[in-house]
Amino acid sequence: MLLTLGALVLAGCAVHSYQSEFEFASKLAREGLWQEMIFRLEKARTAGNDSAALHNNLAVALESLGRFEEAEREYAEALKRAPGNEQIQSNLNRFRKNLGKAADEKK
Repeated sequence: MLLTLGALVLAGCAVHSYQSEFEFASKLAREGLWQEMIFRLEKARTAGNDSAALHNNLAVALESLGRFEEAEREYAEALKRAPGNEQIQSNLNRFRKNLGKAADEKK
């Protein structure tokens, strides 16, 4: 019984850890601290959060840093995990539209 209680406490800590990291990453985004946001989201992923929202937020941060190939992969992973999510699809569409404009500007 003590072992079971210990496992539940550890599981609760892991959930709290990734939720805390995920919430803190959202605050960082509002402040434009993209690299720190990526660090926090990676910690949340390591702690057990591998959700569509995490991948979407990671994509936004990567896009903001100009890491476009990585961002596109993360958007695709987010949609794979939540195919009907309109917010993720909207972010991906905006990303591709902006990426097209960026490519046109380089010509």
